Amino acid sequence: MSLRDRYEAAVRGLAERAAALRREGLSPEAIARDVHAERRRLAVHYKSLTPEPYRSRIAARTIRVYGNPDGPSIDFLRARGKTWEAIIAGATRPGPPVGLEAEES
Repeated sequence: MSLRDRYEAAVRGLAERAAALRREGLSPEAIARDVHAERRRLAVHYKSLTPEPYRSRIAARTIRVYGNPDGPSIDFLRARGKTWEAIIAGATRPGPPVGLEAEES
């Protein structure tokens, strides 16, 4: 299984974490904050394992889109009108692969 495949599986696995937190009765805000934090932790971890030059390309795109190398903050997402449920959904959905575009052209 590739590094990207492992990352995507870990991100998709956050859906079960969110479901477990719902069963425990946590609020949508608490769930969103939890899975968002875990998603950012996963991103940092997998980015650290990503070889160059891909790591730098990913960081540049993330900074360009979100203003920082770790991805969108809760404040960033809320300021753009994202609901707690939308933040939960986004945290459990891997984004598109970044960094290979130059080789694919």
